[in-house]
Parts: sequence; structure tokens; C-alpha cells
Amino acid sequence: MLFAQLAEKNQLHFKSGSINGTSGVAVFNTSCTNRYFLEKRWEQGENILTAIMMNPSKASHNETDDTVDQLISVAETQNCHALFVVNVSSHIQGTSSKTKVSHFDYEAINWLFVSNAILEAKMVFLGWGMKGQKGINKQQKLYPAIVNTFKTSIDKLYSYEVLKSEDKKFIENPIFYVPHPRPQGQKDKYANISIQNISSDEFNCLFVR
Repeated sequence: MLFAQLAEKNQLHFKSGSINGTSGVAVFNTSCTNRYFLEKRWEQGENILTAIMMNPSKASHNETDDTVDQLISVAETQNCHALFVVNVSSHIQGTSSKTKVSHFDYEAINWLFVSNAILEAKMVFLGWGMKGQKGINKQQKLYPAIVNTFKTSIDKLYSYEVLKSEDKKFIENPIFYVPHPRPQGQKDKYANISIQNISSDEFNCLFVR
């Protein structure tokens, strides 16, 4: 398996397990403070939904959470056989409010897993929220090639929607972002909503600076 090989090559921990009949694998650093890759598989096949989120929470090879469960439902609706989850930041933190700006420093190993998870996917769901968008913007300033990771797969990029921040500090320089599947204060907002292809105009709003 590609991700097992990447883990071994980079001296990372590759773990496998299952929960509720769904098999899982995950790749962590040696101290298990960072997660670089998560797979949940319920059927053999090559149709993969890759979800790119803000940062990992408690979900792992033998554990799940509400967000991962919702993403599995999305993947099943799209006739996919498995879900891959990667993140803008690899730092594990169950509470997004505790995720710091420093956690979004560019990490080459993390983007190695992100780029490969995109290439392997039938569909790529973007759901990193406002904080994740600012993290992408921060990394993009130093490493503009990040945009190419998405641009080469623009036809398979999806989200629930693309939103414009209403924060007054972004009036002069608007910032657009893809919402988290379970936004704070509105956990069920997208529970019964279909994901949509990201248009070229929306792509430019998210990535072109």
C-alpha cells in the first residue's frame, strides 16, 4: 500500500484496526501528536473520497468521530468504497479553538500525504473551515506550489459551498473559505446537503492571491 510505504520511508507509525465493521489505517509521527493520514474502508474498490480538513481530532485506525462518520456517509452517497482524510495541519487537537497559528507552519511530510491522497481520489472534498483557510493562505505565501496540488485536480474538487467571510477586518481584502462539515453552533447544517463541484471562479477565490 502506497501510504504504508510512505510511512516506512519517513519513519512514521503506520497503524491498522477496525471499528463497527469498518477497517481503518492511520499514519502518525513517533509521539502520536501528529496524524498525516487516515483511511476508513467499508468495501474493496478504487473509488476514493479524499477529504481535506483543518487538523485531526481523535479519529484513528480504530476510532471515529462525528465528522468522520458524516464524511463516510458522503462517500457512500457518491458510491465510493473508502474515505481518505488528510489535513492542512497535521497537529492533533480535539478542540479547534486550541489550534494555534504555529500549528499551520508548512510541513513537507504532511503535504506529501495530502498530494498523494488527492492523486488517489475519485473525488476530493474540501472542508477545512475559516481557520484552515487562513492556514492554507499562510503556507501558500511561502510555498506557492501548494496551489498546483489542487489546480491539477480541479475537476474533482467538491465542497458543501464556498463562503465569504463577514468579518469586518476582511472588508478591504475579502477572504473566501470552504465550511467545515459540522460548523460550530450549527452541527447539523450540512447533514442532508449534497456536496457540489467547485467552479473555476470559486477556485480562484480560494487560492489565487
